[in-house]
Amino acid sequence: MVRVAVVKYPDIRQRTKKALDLIGGIERVVGKGDRVFIKPNLVDGAPFVTGEVVQLETMEVLVQESFNAGASEVLIGETPTYKKPTDTIRSYERLAERLGARFLDLSEHPYVKVKVEDPVLFDEVKLSKPLLDSDVFIDVPTLKTHCQCGITVAIKNMYGLIPPEDRRYYHAIDRVEEAIIDLYKARSPDLILVDGTYTTFHIGPRPLTDFKETFRLDLTLAGFDPVAVDTVSARLLGIEPSTLRFLRWAEEKDLGTGNIDEIEVIGTPFEEAYYGKAVDMVDFVNARTRHSRILNFGACTGCLRLAVEVLRVCDPISRDRKFVYVMGPNVNEEELRKHVKPDETVILCGYCAAPTFYNNLEGHFVPGCPPEPEMLSVKLKEILYGNHID
Repeated sequence: MVRVAVVKYPDIRQRTKKALDLIGGIERVVGKGDRVFIKPNLVDGAPFVTGEVVQLETMEVLVQESFNAGASEVLIGETPTYKKPTDTIRSYERLAERLGARFLDLSEHPYVKVKVEDPVLFDEVKLSKPLLDSDVFIDVPTLKTHCQCGITVAIKNMYGLIPPEDRRYYHAIDRVEEAIIDLYKARSPDLILVDGTYTTFHIGPRPLTDFKETFRLDLTLAGFDPVAVDTVSARLLGIEPSTLRFLRWAEEKDLGTGNIDEIEVIGTPFEEAYYGKAVDMVDFVNARTRHSRILNFGACTGCLRLAVEVLRVCDPISRDRKFVYVMGPNVNEEELRKHVKPDETVILCGYCAAPTFYNNLEGHFVPGCPPEPEMLSVKLKEILYGNHID
């Protein structure tokens, strides 16, 4: 049985310490003389109240506990996506200096090629040298949903340990889920601690006033199995773990277990910690589009990544026509007819929706499992302009 600690309490320091104690203390991984590398999720260096970044109090406890366990050096590292340090980053630098740790902008340090045995896709990846040179690796994500991966918690947090150009490359070829599994196989953490002070939805930099999806949860999770931690995290947020492709791949590659019958949640009862209303990509898009709507019938992250294309490309070119994009294996003709409005044109996305298409529902079909995102805009242009597109 795999254990995942969940603690709900307003005081961040106290609940962080409690979560560590529940899994046996930081001494289980940190010993005398160890060089400890801590990777918080700092992404764009956004303000703490957005929920995008790990709270200072969480990091303070981890650094102090590492030194108390005998660490000779503690490094806090992130590959930033910001162009210049923000107030949040400056706060981290001051915290590290006060506690005797070091804060590293990993883009100013070397990255090393690492071979990946039995990869999902990439048989070689680059990881930060300070990480690889350390004895202990502590993974400290936040509790967020994500525009491409469904959630960004333990496994997705590896993305901040690679060169900026690799981040852009994996996004450009739309292989982020594959990349994070191969990165995790190249260097898995010794301990995972999730800062769930807030939850929010991550889609990239945006104004503070646009963080309508941020809610305070006052949670901390801790464990050693990344698949179990991400599975519990998803369920707490109301995201079905089986729809997250990267979790399925992680389990297939023996990174951990996602079987809820093999996971014991200790600390705060799951029912008490459960939030269940986190915003996913479909919610985010449907709240922001004018001419488009997505109907999700249990789609996995393969099809859900199409939502970005709907928001950024399809909706702006819809020419005042209404479109509904349908995806997921649980769709059926009768149920779909209840949800489609008379003025909406139906676009069925992926082979999961194919049976509905062949049941004589009037609409259009984009094939694939999953379809490539740009195929949505191609199909839309065919509908709007005819089959001959210049």
